[in-house]
Amino acid sequence: MDAQETRATKAKITVTLSRDLVRQLDQLPNTEVRSRSQVVEEALRRWLEEYKQKELECQVEEYYRSLSKAEREEDKEWTKIAAKSAKRLWDE
Repeated sequence: MDAQETRATKAKITVTLSRDLVRQLDQLPNTEVRSRSQVVEEALRRWLEEYKQKELECQVEEYYRSLSKAEREEDKEWTKIAAKSAKRLWDE
């Protein structure tokens, strides 16, 4: 995909930022920053990845909290079995 195709697939939006934040952004070394848009896009991309990770962690926690005592005990036993198996594989 060339630069013209990449630009065509992007949506143009307006974002309002504090003057202080823009000043800090503009003071970044040019080797890292190609444009304000790229910085905002990368920051949002990282934030979304972090958000998805936290969401997944919450779902996993919710699952484990929903288990009955018997299910938790069974999970503990499976964890021990898996740990022994992994240790055996790693020790070979």
